[in-house]
Amino acid sequence: MRIFFLLLTLTLALNATQDIVKSLGYYTNYAQAVALAKKEHKPLMLVVVTSYCPWCRKFERKTLAHQEVQKRVSQHYVAVIVDRNKDSGSFPQRFQTPRIPTVFFIDAKSTKEYWETMGYLNKTDFLDALIEAEKMFKKRRKTANNGK
Repeated sequence: MRIFFLLLTLTLALNATQDIVKSLGYYTNYAQAVALAKKEHKPLMLVVVTSYCPWCRKFERKTLAHQEVQKRVSQHYVAVIVDRNKDSGSFPQRFQTPRIPTVFFIDAKSTKEYWETMGYLNKTDFLDALIEAEKMFKKRRKTANNGK
């Protein structure tokens, strides 16, 4: 009986993750997201979660789904969300982290990480992180363009 409830809980958690991903409009395919980010000259925001993580669900529902966060992400980033366990072969190994949720900010042109956040962040703290990541991305681009 315990196994049944465990399986039911995991199934419900997986469905909740899929529902929030659909509502956010995030990509679930890393390669497609990188291609779009390169085309749009935007950084990539890679969110790594797992289906069993309560802090991941809270981060998705309370932070990522917040209107201000959604607006800023859609304006400045191409966002992709992956399940560390389920999608492990679909994104680079270097982003396989034991700490979840983790958000990697990646320069799509070089596919190198330039900023990261770990753990649950509320909307205010995450908005601050988004703004800091934007500044760092602009600085990287400016430095790269001056080096030409």
